[in-house]
Amino acid sequence: MTYETMRTFFALLTVVANATVVVAIVLAIGGRWSEGIASLRARAATSVAGHEISLAFFVALTATLGSLYLSEVVHLIPCTYCWYQRIAMYPLVLLLGVAWIRKDPGIRHYAVPLAGIGLFIASYHYLIQRVPSLGGPACTSAVPCTAAWFYEFGYMSIPYMAGSAFALILVLMVTMHVRVRGT
Repeated sequence: MTYETMRTFFALLTVVANATVVVAIVLAIGGRWSEGIASLRARAATSVAGHEISLAFFVALTATLGSLYLSEVVHLIPCTYCWYQRIAMYPLVLLLGVAWIRKDPGIRHYAVPLAGIGLFIASYHYLIQRVPSLGGPACTSAVPCTAAWFYEFGYMSIPYMAGSAFALILVLMVTMHVRVRGT
């Protein structure tokens, strides 16, 4: 597959992740005021019940493989903030993989902080790409954090895609937490 095809593929996965996160938030908030939405929320939660860890694992694995593809195959050099995001994402593959094998819902205690930190870094990174004057001392002139290698669909850059993966992992871990707490 070509680089353009892969970028589009990653962008489409990001759209799915974004839609899932938005739907989860709407169901979580709307379910407090509407019985119909609460019913939808319960059905959605039931459909992923017991699969939250495996889904989060595949999100983290896909994000990790995507970042490796961009750096090792396409030869896009990661900036400092990209490395920080990798530091948060790569361990999630191992941790979620082991938790999936062990069926350990306690993984949320480790995955949530990593995904939260990763989401924060990715959000800041995306912000400074859009508003370069906000760039901080971590940026270098050799590989500036404010520069985007691409904007797929006119707005999706690599940190946006990473942030979407972190957000989806957080939603899955919160969904599992609510399910486990309720049993």
